[in-house]
Formats: sequence, C-alpha cells, structure tokens
Amino acid sequence: MAKKRRKSRRSANQRSKRQSIVDKIIHDIMNPRYDISEIDTNRVKEALNSSSEVRKIADDMKKDIDAVTNSIFASRRKLIKKKTSSEQLKINVTEKKDVVKRASSYLSHIKSKATADEIKFIKAEKELLEIQKAIDDITKVTAKLNPTDADIATYGLKASLIGKEANAQKAKIQLRASEKLTAEAAKRHQESIRELTKLERSLARESSDVIDIASNLKEALDTITSTYGDIKNLSLNLLDESFPTSTEKDAAKTQPLTT
Repeated sequence: MAKKRRKSRRSANQRSKRQSIVDKIIHDIMNPRYDISEIDTNRVKEALNSSSEVRKIADDMKKDIDAVTNSIFASRRKLIKKKTSSEQLKINVTEKKDVVKRASSYLSHIKSKATADEIKFIKAEKELLEIQKAIDDITKVTAKLNPTDADIATYGLKASLIGKEANAQKAKIQLRASEKLTAEAAKRHQESIRELTKLERSLARESSDVIDIASNLKEALDTITSTYGDIKNLSLNLLDESFPTSTEKDAAKTQPLTT
C-alpha cells in the first residue's frame, strides 16, 4: 500500500513539474519583454505536434473501442439468448429422458405380454391338435360301428373341441393385438430416442456457443482495458518527451560532448 502511495506521489510530482514548465513557457511567450529562445520555441512546437498526434491516435483508438463496445453489447444480448435457450433445452432434455424411460418400460411390459400371449396361443393350438387327433383316432376305431354309436363315442371330444377352438382363436387374437402394440411401442420408443439425441446435440451446441461467446466477451473487455491503458501511456510518454523535467534538462546540459 505504501509502495502504491509513493508511486502515486511520484506520478503527481512529475505531472506537477510538467505543468510548471508548460505554465512558464506560456507565461514567457505572453510576456513581450521576454526574448523566447529557439529551444523553447521548438519545445512548444513539439508539444503542439505531440498533442495533435495524441488526439489523432486517441481518436483512432476510440473508434476501435466503439467497435469493440458495440460487439460486446451484441455478444451480451446473444449470450443471454443462448443461455435462455440452453436452460430451456436442459428442461426439454430432462423431460424427454423421462418420456424415453416410460416408453422403454412400456415396451418391455408389452413384449412380456406378447411373449405370454404367444405361449398361450401355442398351448391352445397344441391342445386343439391333440383333441382333433383323438377324435380322428376314435373315428377310425369306430368306423365299423353304426353312425349313432360312432357319434356317441366322439361326442364329448367334439364338444371339448369347440371350446378348444374358441380358446385358440381367442389366444390368436390376443397375440396379434400384443404384436401390434409391441410394434407401435417400439416405434414410439425409437422416435423418443431420436428426439432425445437431437435435443442433446442442440444442447451441446448451445452450451458450446455460450462458452465461446463468454470467452469472446472476456477477450473484448481485455482489449478495451488494454486500449485505454495504451492511450494513457502514449499520452504520458509524449508529454514526457515534450516537457522534460528539470533533472532531465540538467542531465542533457551536463552531458559531455564526444569527439
């Protein structure tokens, strides 16, 4: 902290010395009784030229700063928009994941039901074939009997056959319905996965854009800060060259000549 104060005082002293020199030159120029030297005249010219140069460079830098500032505001608006979009996509991805989870659970359930219905259908078909075979076997055995006795022998099996045929038909209908539901569930599940993948890709792009824009914003702010610093340093350096301190002038006067 003390070092910072010393630096501040030293800078203030330098500015004070420069101002004193400027005031003296102006006073001398305005005093008709004072015969201004060529050195002082050249110093004033250099000061004026340096001032014009500083203004020109500062104006050019200001244009750059204005361009960067406009870019910052545009990027900030874009960043807000991207962040909003990213947050909404996060919500959409979460919701779609829940949809995919439910679709997957339903698909698993309907597949299990279809498998069970297929087993029932196969079992019903098997029982139907067994009864049909039994009826055929009995019919062959009773072929030599009169028709009435033959019908009596197969009456019970034929009655059971009607029930088995109904069961087999019912099992077949249930199986076809389960297969249709399974196909539809699989289709919805695949569509949900594709939509989720699309949302995740969009979220990844938006998140990447947010990072890039934020990085560009920081770079632009650093550029403005650096440019302001350059203008300040340039101004001080040119002023130092135009208005040297008393110590610098004394050093220049006492510098030995070289042969």
